[in-house]
Amino acid sequence: MTPTTKLRGSDRLRFLVIGLLLGEGGVHLQQFESFLRSVPTINTLFLLNAIGAAMLALALAASRDRVAILVALGAVGMTVVGLASLAIARASVLFNYSEPTLRFPVLFAALVELATVLVASRFIAKRIRELA
Repeated sequence: MTPTTKLRGSDRLRFLVIGLLLGEGGVHLQQFESFLRSVPTINTLFLLNAIGAAMLALALAASRDRVAILVALGAVGMTVVGLASLAIARASVLFNYSEPTLRFPVLFAALVELATVLVASRFIAKRIRELA
């Protein structure tokens, strides 16, 4: 972005999505390190989520216009899969793992993921209107 480039109204939402993705990835990395490292398959998925969230945050920070929309769509997709996986693990078993309780990190992750989906969706809609 050059000094003469103006920020769009949707850029505040984009910055918020970047922060939420970093929070989402941070929680998954913390849970991988402290609680899930020894759980087969789930440990890999948590590590991949942390890496994916960081990569999407960096890509969203570096992109604008239509590319930013595509990156935000990827963030929504990854996050919805994470939320669905949590719901399955709480209700039954996912890859031989069941989430035993609604521990604080689990609740925090779910709230951050829900916020990510909502804010990223709002960003996508607003950026599409701005580009039309």
